Amino acid sequence: MAIDLLVKNGYAVIPGVGVDRADIGVAGGKIVGIYAPGAGPEAEASLDASGLYIFPGAIDPHVHIGIYNDLAVDFEAETRACAIGGITSIVNYYRGKESYQETAPGLIAAGEANSYIDFAFSLGLLTKQHLAEVETYIEKFGITSYKFYRNYQDDVARIFGVSDPLTLDSADMMEILQQFAAISDKLLLCVHCEDMDLQRKIAREVKARGSENSLRYFAQTSPDYVETVSLMSALYLNKIAGGNMYVVHLSAGSSVDLLEKEAELASSGVTVETCPHYLALTEESPCGLLGKVNPPIHTAADAEKLWEGIRKGLIQTIGSDNCPSNLAKKFSKGSGVWETLPGFPSAGMILPVLISEGYHRRGISLETIAEVTSAAVAKAFHLYPQKGAIKVGADADLAIVDLDWEREVKPEIFGASDYSVYDGMKLKGWPVFTVSRGEIIMEKDRVTGSKGRGRYLKRNV
Repeated sequence: MAIDLLVKNGYAVIPGVGVDRADIGVAGGKIVGIYAPGAGPEAEASLDASGLYIFPGAIDPHVHIGIYNDLAVDFEAETRACAIGGITSIVNYYRGKESYQETAPGLIAAGEANSYIDFAFSLGLLTKQHLAEVETYIEKFGITSYKFYRNYQDDVARIFGVSDPLTLDSADMMEILQQFAAISDKLLLCVHCEDMDLQRKIAREVKARGSENSLRYFAQTSPDYVETVSLMSALYLNKIAGGNMYVVHLSAGSSVDLLEKEAELASSGVTVETCPHYLALTEESPCGLLGKVNPPIHTAADAEKLWEGIRKGLIQTIGSDNCPSNLAKKFSKGSGVWETLPGFPSAGMILPVLISEGYHRRGISLETIAEVTSAAVAKAFHLYPQKGAIKVGADADLAIVDLDWEREVKPEIFGASDYSVYDGMKLKGWPVFTVSRGEIIMEKDRVTGSKGRGRYLKRNV
């Protein structure tokens, strides 16, 4: 009996194994065989990947769709853009003041009706009710990752208007890590590391000296050590609690130094993420305040330290921190450094940045890129081996890349926004085909999949 699809004549990039020519067989949405070139069975359809490299579909573990726009609209636009960038699954962060028992069904339904690719959710812990209901969220909705916003410390009541706020200080972090560890070592606490006692004092002082509308100026409001001090305490608390911690959007070279010097703390139940914008942009980049984000983009030296962190295995995953908006929304409160809203659209940029700036410019291996963009993400978020693997039995999620395709980034490539912080950059190495559960959903920027085909990824502990 013929299989459904044979991806043939390509070079398979298999995390933990290496890079070699192989044909990949697909049936029922799963990988059913990995064959020597030309040795695959008959198939109903074939995809010729001659000269191309077959990566496990990228998983973006850090998106914020539905923050500035309607969630359903974002699901359609952003996951379509993800498909163009070789991303086959996302983890979306949602936070709100209400009980997630009330809102989670609607969040999942919006994704199931509109997403082009598979998706999961992480929830922000903001209230005592959230913390009391965690086991219910796990059991009912299969949500096993939660975010701890250190940048909201002492400010949840004001920002969200709740009567039972978490303080989100070190005591709260310790309590939550211990609670999670008691439930399951598969529960994941995703931590935004900024020391707000330092950051708020520094920002007031910077503002008092006068404003300048530049990324360089904005970076002064949260210098590298603000993140590193927070990271140090988080690592130590996680060690004491025996927790499972995921550090989001690492931005500073000094934080990489800490991870290297404190290897014992950093290797015990810890996964560290950075983002394409911290790798490819600097505080001097021409995007200017379009690139305002928390924590700030720092210097070229910081970017090089982050690349070394990837090379050395100190940084294990890449997330986009995609926070979609358009120009009108980005500057809706004003165009100055203090009024410009933080965050920017960046769907689909993970693989082009990692291949162009990592593989071509810095010699980061293709296997490492496959690991940090897919396999390690799947393992951290309890999606492996269904996701993040090129192996028999895994979902047939593939990003098939032309390493030599060079082009200039323009917002219209992805079509989800009217600006890009990467606008004008020339990047070499782009996905040509995206395969999701055995279906070719993108071919040469043309999305062939349909909205609503994405599945909700319910996890368990």
